[in-house]
Amino acid sequence: MKLAAVRNVEFEDLGSFREAFERRGVSVFDFRAYEGEFPSPEEFDVLVVLGGPMGVYEEEKYPFLKEEKGLISSFISSGKKVLGICLGAQLIAEVLGGKVYRGEWGKEIGWFSIYPQYDLEFLYRDEIEAFHWHGDTFDLPKGAVRLASSVKYKNQAFRFGKTLALQFHLEVTREGIEKWIDAYREELRKEGIQGEELLSPPDRWKKLKLYGDVFVEYFLKL
Repeated sequence: MKLAAVRNVEFEDLGSFREAFERRGVSVFDFRAYEGEFPSPEEFDVLVVLGGPMGVYEEEKYPFLKEEKGLISSFISSGKKVLGICLGAQLIAEVLGGKVYRGEWGKEIGWFSIYPQYDLEFLYRDEIEAFHWHGDTFDLPKGAVRLASSVKYKNQAFRFGKTLALQFHLEVTREGIEKWIDAYREELRKEGIQGEELLSPPDRWKKLKLYGDVFVEYFLKL
């Protein structure tokens, strides 16, 4: 099985998901959409679209987003597995006809509880703590099943056939977040957040990696 991981910025990558996929025999290939790199749908079985600071509605500023939406549509139409994380989830929502917009309750940056529903309720049973870094949210596309909510936003994850969208992050690692803190330092300053607050103790990261590993197993079995 071959997986295409599409990045929107250099430092937002597959994180712990890479190991989880490769351990299950999946070959992972990276593509940098911001440099014009895109996979050929016929050559891959799985598409994973990662996060980034841009909005789905900023095609003029980030022209590669238009091609990315077309890529997502092609994979979904072919009945292949698609996973979107954060911006990737928002792109999937728009491709499927859902509205994406600025969240009325402000940004979610940091560690917040996720309340699983439907498939994810069987996967995790109770609420789990996940990492968040987003300001936009989306309406659930027609025909999609909501999989998770948070206190602020009811649509945190959904499934549409073999397509999954996660607004939150299960894949990030402490090392990855250190890069985000450095890259988005001005955003954190505006939000009144100290970067060190996001790093958290080791046990938190171990749990997140475990949640991510369980999720990858579920995703591959769809």
